[in-house]
Amino acid sequence: MKRYEEIRRELVEGFGFVNLKAYQHWVEHDRSKLKLNEALIQRLSPDRVDCRDFWRVCDDLFELDPVCNSVVSPSVGRLSHAIRNRMDANRMNLRFAKAFGITDYLEENAQQRLKVLEIGPGYGSLMHFIETHTNHDYTGVDVAPRLPDIVQATAQGLIPQELVEQGADSYSYVISTNVFQHLSSRQRQQYYEDIRRLLLHGGLFIFNLCIDTGKVGYLRDSAGNAWCDHYGQFTEVPKADIYTDLAKHFGVLYVTQRYDGVFNFVCQKRT
Repeated sequence: MKRYEEIRRELVEGFGFVNLKAYQHWVEHDRSKLKLNEALIQRLSPDRVDCRDFWRVCDDLFELDPVCNSVVSPSVGRLSHAIRNRMDANRMNLRFAKAFGITDYLEENAQQRLKVLEIGPGYGSLMHFIETHTNHDYTGVDVAPRLPDIVQATAQGLIPQELVEQGADSYSYVISTNVFQHLSSRQRQQYYEDIRRLLLHGGLFIFNLCIDTGKVGYLRDSAGNAWCDHYGQFTEVPKADIYTDLAKHFGVLYVTQRYDGVFNFVCQKRT
């Protein structure tokens, strides 16, 4: 498992990502020329690095971008001004969550004291929304906690099993935005299992993810499989088989699609 110094060396010396400007230049000028192969995929795979260290390196090198993705974000939904601080990042991320209706679900039972778990709070855009708009009891899990009282994920990028065991069958909502595209297939499968354990009967799992519809220009390997790329890390983009994966654990209630291939899923725990 690669740790902080080795990860940083891969990014700075291997890819030339010395800072955000260098990474942006790569996205705009070099990314399209990349020949994706197995060695490159495995180089910084989430399954081969300490995920906590990977995102700590990204925070150190790329400023606010690991939380708000301003370098590669689409023109629709962006703020009308530059993202200069954490508050701006929260504004953009909250706009994203509102566009998919995530905040509407949280407000449906706003006056009740329900338990909410967020995967990947970032700078707390949804945490602050829950705090000011509901009476819900909030817990956040993140590989790189940037706020007090956020539970740190494991080195494998997963929910700590102690939290899963202690919180089993108690959460009304598990929510996540702009996170699951950063996970490997193995990690996603484990998250689905753990989230089902955490949710009470009828509880909702709401998250979004890039899906390969064949219409978006993802990087592709020799077999034609699509891959997301962020900071030298490549994660497989699922196809329609994601519905089969989700159906093993949940009932899929609603699916909404953004024009660029981002899908939002509202899933419910059933018996």
